[in-house]
Amino acid sequence: MAGVIYVMNNVAMPGMVKIGKTESPASLAARLRDLYTTSVPLPFECYFAAQVGDADALERKLHNLFGEFRVHPRREFFRVDPEKVVIAISIGVYQEVTPSGLIGDVEDQRALELEKCRRSRIDLEPLGIHVGDTLTLTRDESITATVLPGNKVDYRGETCSLSGAALKALEQLGYQSKAVSGSQYWMFDGETLDERRRRLEEERFGG
Repeated sequence: MAGVIYVMNNVAMPGMVKIGKTESPASLAARLRDLYTTSVPLPFECYFAAQVGDADALERKLHNLFGEFRVHPRREFFRVDPEKVVIAISIGVYQEVTPSGLIGDVEDQRALELEKCRRSRIDLEPLGIHVGDTLTLTRDESITATVLPGNKVDYRGETCSLSGAALKALEQLGYQSKAVSGSQYWMFDGETLDERRRRLEEERFGG
C-alpha cells in the first residue's frame, strides 16, 4: 500500500536511527510528537521521508537489509548511518516529502539546536584528514570537495564550511534540505565524517 517511509534521528542518540512508515506526509508531524516522550531529552527529527508505492514492502526490505544493526528485535531502531538508509531508499522510485521545521516549543528547539551545534563541530586533522584530501558526497560520489585549512573545503571553486558545501550540493541534486550538518553528508575512505569520528572515539575510549 502506498505510504511514507521515514528515517528519524535524535541528536541525543548519536549513531542511531528509526526506520518506519506512516500513511501520509501529513502524519509525519504526529509521529514525531508521539516519539517525544518525557523519557526522551530532545525532540526527534525527520532526517528523510519518501512517498513510495508500497511502504509495507519497502519497510520490510530496509529492516532486513539493516537487520544486523537492529538495536532491539521489537523496536525500529538501528545503529546505522542515516545516509546509508537514504541511499537504499533512493534506489527505487520515490518522491521526497521530508518536512521542514521542528516539533516542540521554543525552549525545545533552542535546546536541540544548542546540542546540535556542540556535536556538529568537527576537526578534520584528528580524523586523519588533511589539507588537500578529497571528500565525496554520500548521495553522489562524483561530487567532491577538497579540504582547505581551518576545516573549510573548496567546493566548485568556492571556499565553504562542510555544511555550506553539503547544502549547496544537495540543492543542486534536487533535495529539499534546508539546513544540514556537513559531517553527515561528506565521506572519506568510505565513511561519513560522523561515522569516522564515532569509530575513532570508540577505539580511543575502548567503546
